[in-house]
Amino acid sequence: MVDRRALNRGISLVEVVMVSAIGLTLFAMAVPAAQNDDVAGSVARNIVSDAVRARSHSRRAWETVTMQIDVGNERWRTIKQDGSHLASAGADENGWHNAPAGVDFRQVVDMPTDLTFLPNGRASQSTSARILTGGKEWVINIDALSARITANPVTGGQTP
Repeated sequence: MVDRRALNRGISLVEVVMVSAIGLTLFAMAVPAAQNDDVAGSVARNIVSDAVRARSHSRRAWETVTMQIDVGNERWRTIKQDGSHLASAGADENGWHNAPAGVDFRQVVDMPTDLTFLPNGRASQSTSARILTGGKEWVINIDALSARITANPVTGGQTP
């Protein structure tokens, strides 16, 4: 004969559904909050991507390319040697990329925000800019000698 207590062990379907529903609800609430926190990081990565493309174009086409970061209007673009902008997805007709609402650009003291990539793979000068939104801040740095481009979050009030 079969023992009824042995058949009643385990997890019921209702319990599985309830635990799954609670977990999915918590996950659905957490994802948008995490995405909103990284708007500054997203803008920083977009600028770095455009700067890398500008540096690459400069070396490949053997022409000077300037990356402009307009801190007053929260926008950026790349300009080729002939004055035309380097085509880029999401840019307006003048090549400007506008940062989302709530994102502020700041100039780092004693550092220019415009940068010129030279055909030899270097930059004309070192530059730096800050990107802020809410409680998040990122710093973009470009080294003149190596033209190395970095974007790092600022943690604990300290610039990396």
